[in-house]
Amino acid sequence: HIPLLSSSSMKTSLLLLPGWSDLPLDLLELISDRLSSDTVDLLCLRSVCATWRLSIPPSHNKNLLSKFPKHLPFWSSSSSGVFILKESSVYKLEAPKKSWLVKLQETSPGKMRVLDLFSNDKISFLPDNFPEKIDLQEFHARLVRRAYRMEYANNGGAETSCFWSLRSDKVVILSSGEDSAVMAIHSGGKLGFLKSGNYERWRVLGDSWNVMYDDIMAHGENCIVVDDKGKTVIYDVDFEVSDLAEGLAGGGGHKKHLLEYSGGGEVLLVDKYVKHVWCKSAFSKSAVEFRVYKLNREEKRWEEVRELGDVALFVGDDCSFSVRIPAGDLAGGCIFYRDYRNGGRSKGICSNGEGVFNVELPDAGKSWVSY
Repeated sequence: HIPLLSSSSMKTSLLLLPGWSDLPLDLLELISDRLSSDTVDLLCLRSVCATWRLSIPPSHNKNLLSKFPKHLPFWSSSSSGVFILKESSVYKLEAPKKSWLVKLQETSPGKMRVLDLFSNDKISFLPDNFPEKIDLQEFHARLVRRAYRMEYANNGGAETSCFWSLRSDKVVILSSGEDSAVMAIHSGGKLGFLKSGNYERWRVLGDSWNVMYDDIMAHGENCIVVDDKGKTVIYDVDFEVSDLAEGLAGGGGHKKHLLEYSGGGEVLLVDKYVKHVWCKSAFSKSAVEFRVYKLNREEKRWEEVRELGDVALFVGDDCSFSVRIPAGDLAGGCIFYRDYRNGGRSKGICSNGEGVFNVELPDAGKSWVSY
């Protein structure tokens, strides 16, 4: 038999329930360890009460960047320069009647810099309707995608040959237990890696000397890589490789981008077709068409997708991602990207402008617009 409590007894029992501030510290530590890789989640956790704020440090050493030295070697061993590994995160800030996508880089514990979604340019000023303060008790912050890049730093030696790119926006960190590695696409589309315990020199993977790789994406504890023809493979943390898909018919377009479909975990390929356009007394590349493909793992091929439904795709320099859009919103079924044709400031952002392409229009190849 289940004993029944009177309403007065229930009220007394509820009053005697311990508050969140009385949570045992060892249990609180376990919770914070689960969230230690995400700064915003830690901020939310620390904001619950004063006791939690004092008990939980503003940052942990479990961030993936902490597994690597501060300075990584440059592509060429003859250069005195080094690479600095940096991380940024894309969040969806959701309020009752409005939501925003924000790309943040932590510059010091608890302090953030807002970056352009499609690149890593610092935003000069925010939109007029963006909140002056972000109260994490009023906004729900959801991590959409984490991105990594490497930036060159000269240690006072000779200038580096222009043959080598001084940065890489195509970087993935692999981590499984005690094993960790950095994989990156560098100059000439080659695929290089550094493995834990050996950070002295980049090594080129497999037949990378004969292939031009376009994009790289973390997928669970593995890494998916696509070349300029659409052929796609997957690597694990031990660099064991398996084929995922053959290339596209005729090689497809000019630039391939990998991303995960929002909510479903399916792997998508966005193929961008570009042409040279006249912009500010110089020629630059501008997108003229996009095609989207879904990975068919069983048949190891890419299948073209004609409809995206209530999902929007964002194609960036260092990462691409998808976001589910409220039903009826015009952004559903669109691809947002960096448009080099604009060639200047756009909406107060220090970048080359943004464009939007609707996948579902019958003449989608011609019906795109910059904003």
